[in-house]
Amino acid sequence: MQLELRHLRTLRAIADHGSVTKAAAALGVSQPALTAQLRRIERLLGGAVFTRDHRGVAVTAFGEFVLARTRVVLAGVDDLLAAGPYELAGQAVRVGSFENPVVVTLVANLARALPESRVTLQTEHFVRVLVDMVANGRLDVALVADYPGHELRPHPSRGLGVVAVEPVFVALPAAHPLARRDEVELADLAGEPWVLPPPDGMGWPDHLLEACARAGFTPRGRYQLVEAGVRKELIGAGHAVSACQALHDPGERVAVLPLRGNPLWMRLLLIWRPSFAPHAPALLESARAAHAAVAARSPSYTAWTALHGRPPLPS
Repeated sequence: MQLELRHLRTLRAIADHGSVTKAAAALGVSQPALTAQLRRIERLLGGAVFTRDHRGVAVTAFGEFVLARTRVVLAGVDDLLAAGPYELAGQAVRVGSFENPVVVTLVANLARALPESRVTLQTEHFVRVLVDMVANGRLDVALVADYPGHELRPHPSRGLGVVAVEPVFVALPAAHPLARRDEVELADLAGEPWVLPPPDGMGWPDHLLEACARAGFTPRGRYQLVEAGVRKELIGAGHAVSACQALHDPGERVAVLPLRGNPLWMRLLLIWRPSFAPHAPALLESARAAHAAVAARSPSYTAWTALHGRPPLPS
């Protein structure tokens, strides 16, 4: 048995209705048949998604993990199936990105270069969704990131260019004793509570966990967040530390510092659908210029490059 879209829709229906019986009625199947199917799905996934009692179902911690990704996948599929003639006719330029300041300039440049087109922007934490949306034609261009040992490989379904290579820094409360240093040892953060995001499908936080293991510890992931505002508040209030992009704007109560020895790296990539290839060189040049402009305004990154130089782009 392999996991299929109908299985994901089953999980979503049970979670939305809070009951196997109600979900079975909505799906037009019998309750025993749906219960048996749920058991097969949970065996395939390797854990219980729901607990059951006389009141209905409750989502387990493992189920929260599964359902978060289920909803992302189904949203992408539903969006694909609902594609209208406007987007498919090529009258829109559809841009996707994870949380990164470079995309703002990229979208502005596109709007100026293509005044007859409607430029749209979609952001996702689960970056693999953006890659898949470019591959299946639901996005024209996307800014994504990958990490050492988890590199995105070239594929006929998409073009790919490197915008920048940069180290990953760490965000600390400004009042933290380590915040007064020029750089921090990763091992010095072994005892700290960490903000760890859910996996993005591209190698994060896997790359962080691998580096921490090499430094001799497993980070205590007390908080699992994707919202940048909540993360900044937690760190600023002294409750946690977090890895962060080198260009991250920390605010007044957060210090952003390099890690000694640069154990963490990321690549910022521009990907595009094949039919958009004629625009790719100009877009890639624009994205690199936007990155350079943002980097020049970042005190922590400017200080780091003064010591190490700007990392070269891979050939």
